[in-house]
Amino acid sequence: MATDIIDYAYSEASKRSDGFAEAYAEEYAAMGAAIEQGKFNGIFSSSGSGIRVRMMSKGNLYSMSTNLIDKQSVKSMVSRARGLPGRKVGMSDEPAVKGKDIVKGKKEPDIDGIKDAILEIDNYLQDKRVKYRSVYINFSHAKSAFMNDCGSRIEARMPIINVYSNFIIAGKKGTRSRFMQLGGVGGLEALSMNTLERRLDDEISGLYEAAQNGKNLSAQEMRGIKNVVISPEISGIAVHESIGHPNESDRVFGREAAQAGTSYINGGNLGLEVGSEAVTIMDEPQISGSNGYYKYDDEGVIGRKKTIIKGGIQNELLTNREYAAMLGIRSNGSARSSAYSFEPIVRMSNTYLQKGSATFDELVSEARNGIYVKSFNGWNIDDTRSFSMYQGNEAYMIRNGRIAEPVMNYKLETSTLKFWHAVALVGKDFNLYLATCGKGEPEQGVPVTNGGASALLKFNR
Repeated sequence: MATDIIDYAYSEASKRSDGFAEAYAEEYAAMGAAIEQGKFNGIFSSSGSGIRVRMMSKGNLYSMSTNLIDKQSVKSMVSRARGLPGRKVGMSDEPAVKGKDIVKGKKEPDIDGIKDAILEIDNYLQDKRVKYRSVYINFSHAKSAFMNDCGSRIEARMPIINVYSNFIIAGKKGTRSRFMQLGGVGGLEALSMNTLERRLDDEISGLYEAAQNGKNLSAQEMRGIKNVVISPEISGIAVHESIGHPNESDRVFGREAAQAGTSYINGGNLGLEVGSEAVTIMDEPQISGSNGYYKYDDEGVIGRKKTIIKGGIQNELLTNREYAAMLGIRSNGSARSSAYSFEPIVRMSNTYLQKGSATFDELVSEARNGIYVKSFNGWNIDDTRSFSMYQGNEAYMIRNGRIAEPVMNYKLETSTLKFWHAVALVGKDFNLYLATCGKGEPEQGVPVTNGGASALLKFNR
C-alpha cells in the first residue's frame, strides 16, 4: 500500500482540524464459493480499496470515506467536511503507537483451494441422517495503514477464513437444524479439517439422537427445572448478548438507543453486582488465530484484555477514544470498523466466561436433577438486555447426577441478573465459538468469538 496517500490524507485533515485527525487506508481482496445439496451455487472473487478520514472541527466530529484513492479526491472529500452534519464529542489523549501487525496464514488458498475445501466439507455432510446441507466458504485479506494526531503509525495485514454450514437432521420425533461458523484468522490451517470432521460428527450424532428420541417438555415441567448445566456455546451467547453488548460504552450512554436499544448498565450504576462471585467475564482481542483477533484497534490503540465482570461485579466498560474522554480515562482499544467505509465504533472481540476448576462430570453430579443444554438454535433479548431466552437445540435431562434422555423443546427464559446470579459452579473446560456481530447504522458486521467455560446454574424460583 502506497504510504504517500495516507500521509496526504492525514495532512489535509490536520490542516482543517482543531484537535483531532486520523486517516485510514485499506486494500482488500476476497474469494469464496457456495454449495447446496452437492451442487455449486457460485464462485466469486472481489477486491477494492478506499480511505477514511476523521477529523474534529469546532468540537464536531466528521467521518468521511471514498474509494477514489488519489490526492484530488481526498482533498475534495476533506474540504466538504464543514458542510456536513457533525457530532459534538471529545477524544481521549493516547500514547503514540508505531508498529505492525502483519499476519500471514500458513496455507492461504487460491480459488482452487477454496473449491477443494468446500467439496471436502460437503462430502463429509453426505450422511443419511442429514436431509439438507449447504456450505459457504469465504477467504479474505486486508492490508491497512493508519496514522493519527497522537503520532501513531500502524500497518496491518489480516487474512481470515470463515465457513458457514447449515444442515437439517431428521428423526422420528421431528427435525433439528444447525448453523455453524468455523475458521478464524489465518489460512486453510484455521479450519483444521480433522477437528472440523470430529465436530461435525459429534453435531450430527447428537442432533439425530434428539430428533429420533427427544422428549417434549410441558410448560410445567420446564418451570420445575431448577438446575441447568450450560455448555461453552450457551455461556458464550449469554456472555455476548447479556454482558458484552450492555457494557459497550456507546450503548450505556445512549448513542444506540434509537438503533438497538439501551442497557441495564448506566452512568449511575457502574459497579453493579451482575452475578455470583463465580462469574468473571473477559474480552480479549489478542488471542492468536481467533476470529476476533486484532493487535491494534481502528483508532490506533493497543487492543488489551478487558475484565468486564470481575467476581460478579461490573468492572470495566468497552471504550473507544470518544467514550474514554467522557469517562476521564484512556481507551481500552475497543474501536472497530468492518471496512474503510464505516466509522469505528465500540465493539467486542473474543468475549468469554473465564474458566473455573470443576470437571464436566462434577457439574452434572452437582446438578443432581435438571437439564444439560449443549447447543442453541435460537435466542431473544429485550432492548435493555435485561431479559433473555435461549432455545435449546441439543439438550438432555439430568437424572440422579447423570446425563439421561434427550429433550426437544427446552427454553431457558430468565432475567440477566437472575441468570448470572444463578451461576454456582464454573467448569475448567474452554471453547470459543465463531460469530459475526452486527451493530451500527448503517449496520456493520465484525468477526468475533463467544464462549469460555461450562457452568452450573442453580435457580431459586
